[in-house]
Amino acid sequence: MRKLVILIHRYLGIGLALVFVLWFASGFAIIYTGGMPTLTEHERLTRLPNLDLESISIAPSQAQQLVRASSVPKLTTVMGRSAYQFSENNGGIVFADDGSILSSSMISSRQIISDFTGAEDNAIERIGRIEEIDQWTIGLRGELPLEKFRVVDDARTEVYVSPRWGQVILVTTSVDRFLAWIGAIPHWLYFVDLRRNTALWSDVVIWLSSLGSILASLGIVLIFTQLRSTKPFSFSKVIPYNGILRWHYITGLCFGLVTLTWVFSGLLSMDPYEWTRARGLTIDRSLLQGGDIELQRFDKLNQQATQNEIYDSLAGAELKEIEFKRLQGDYYIGAVKSDSDSTWGFGRQLIRLDDLETKQDLFDTGYIIEQLGESQAASIDSADILREYDSYYYSRNSARGPSKPLPVLRVRFDDSVGSSLYVDLNSSEVVFQSNASRRMERWLYNGFHSLDFGFWYGSRPIWDIVVILLLSGGLVLTVIGTYIGIRRLYLNTREILS
Repeated sequence: MRKLVILIHRYLGIGLALVFVLWFASGFAIIYTGGMPTLTEHERLTRLPNLDLESISIAPSQAQQLVRASSVPKLTTVMGRSAYQFSENNGGIVFADDGSILSSSMISSRQIISDFTGAEDNAIERIGRIEEIDQWTIGLRGELPLEKFRVVDDARTEVYVSPRWGQVILVTTSVDRFLAWIGAIPHWLYFVDLRRNTALWSDVVIWLSSLGSILASLGIVLIFTQLRSTKPFSFSKVIPYNGILRWHYITGLCFGLVTLTWVFSGLLSMDPYEWTRARGLTIDRSLLQGGDIELQRFDKLNQQATQNEIYDSLAGAELKEIEFKRLQGDYYIGAVKSDSDSTWGFGRQLIRLDDLETKQDLFDTGYIIEQLGESQAASIDSADILREYDSYYYSRNSARGPSKPLPVLRVRFDDSVGSSLYVDLNSSEVVFQSNASRRMERWLYNGFHSLDFGFWYGSRPIWDIVVILLLSGGLVLTVIGTYIGIRRLYLNTREILS
């Protein structure tokens, strides 16, 4: 049996060693570079012109009728003009100044890019129309087709424009692309030829991670089964190997367990073998609205008196977008505005539609509890107001986008999967949902893969030092294993040929 374990470990190692090296080496980069290049909410809003309410002549309900949409739009700026954006499949863009509907003939991609980046027209080169995903649009399948351009500048900027929305969807620079190539792409196996087939990519990652977990487990078993018994005890004599094999044994002894936890927790990120498919309660996101949104209630938005009241309520802040909301039965204008006190530079402000006053107080928790209790077969076990994050609902401060809101009402249900809901008391909207399986996954994936434990995850640079040391040890372990595997293949090949 021991010989069988050695053989399985040896040949799995030959097959997977380079993959392990790739994962560990890219792990250093992905800690600080994040994922694939994206147009962050901060970048989008920063480049978005201020919303010109005075240009609005078309009411929201009129715009809805023009495109025969059933969804509720947001009011934003498209190609320098105020516009209603309906995000559903049969929606579109209706310009709020004259009611015209955006069509491909109206779009000047070069002008859109020039407005977004500040580049001159002669510095913008068209690359072509993207009909299927390329390396940088893997997460934008639903936005295809896109127009791709290159901006001739020091950053070698590439810009993707949506002909459907008349907006920039993605911007990448040479630095963004380089960091992705040393971080997210090798770590997640985000190679476009593989990623085009989502099912195949998922199977490849799951199988590599599963076999990698077996490889690491067998290595840990061999650490103990290969020990020699010596009297008196001598550390140098209990290890039965010399040379490079001895160093592989020692690094495995020190870093084998962390290697196993990392590859196994990475496997869990793929939700393999349907092990966490217990979804818990099904919550209608409109449950706490108090009814369907009657968009005609907002039709006074094109009146100058209403526009002046909105501007006054913002107290000089820049208005970027407006959302139309119904919360606990009342109607609100959701203003997205600049906010110097926010970590990401922007914030959201609710303005009551009836008196155009800013809502300052929190929403009624009793209403939330009553609605949730009546809508679910399971009874409510507890309801608590959280003014600080707990171990499952939490956020990391970032300049790229908003942090998760506080305070929230955490509602726990007495159902078979231990469901919990978190409702933002600033907006009366469900912002997070969990159950027992997801909470277990939180510890097995986030906990072990990112060493995301509350008592020290936020303690920088202590966390960084520990993670870098562990990554370094794992990288050395796998590099040595790769060398041993290549040498074994070379010797076996030479023996066969001779």
